This record gives sequence, structure tokens and C-alpha cells, in this order.
Amino acid sequence: MDEQAWVERTAGQLALTLADPSVRAELLTLLAGTKDERERQRRLEAARRELAAMEVTWPLLANGPD
Repeated sequence: MDEQAWVERTAGQLALTLADPSVRAELLTLLAGTKDERERQRRLEAARRELAAMEVTWPLLANGPD
């Protein structure tokens, strides 16, 4: 079987499979992750942005503590 025929056959099989709403729903769930995973990622990104916005400075103790 040549490459073009394989692509056409595979695309046809995929179209038939994706015609099933339950298959599409499962695929979307797998691609998007769970609600808890998305929420965790959102919180991590917010924390990273907050930390990046903070400016932390430490006094330089050139001669040690006074």
C-alpha cells in the first residue's frame, strides 16, 4: 500500500471513530486533563507570576553584623 492510500484509509477510519460523541468526549478529556489538574496548573502559574513580581532584596553585610 502506498503512502497516499494509507493516509486516506487512516483518515477515513479516524473520521468514523470521531463520529461517536463518546469517543470525542473521551479524547477531549484526555487532551485537556482533569478539572483538578487544570486548577492545579492555574494556581501554580498564578504563584509563579506573583513570585516573579516580588522584589526581594537582602542587605549585603560587607563587614559582618554590627
